[in-house]
Amino acid sequence: MDFHITAAEEALVLHVAALVRADRSPTDDDLADEMGDEVRPLLLSLLEKGWLVVGKERGLTLSVIARAAVSSR
Repeated sequence: MDFHITAAEEALVLHVAALVRADRSPTDDDLADEMGDEVRPLLLSLLEKGWLVVGKERGLTLSVIARAAVSSR
């Protein structure tokens, strides 16, 4: 896992975490509809860095390590 993320990536991680806490697992399309297509490269980067994982029905969620990092904030 790459712990070096940009401020924009961190904001997106926190947004996804909030959605997951609200029992929503957004897809990349859901987030693009909400935030615009410019969110897609950030999502790809976070997937590659190990912060996000794809769950059932293409829903995005935080990886185990990301959940720990976010909860310790």
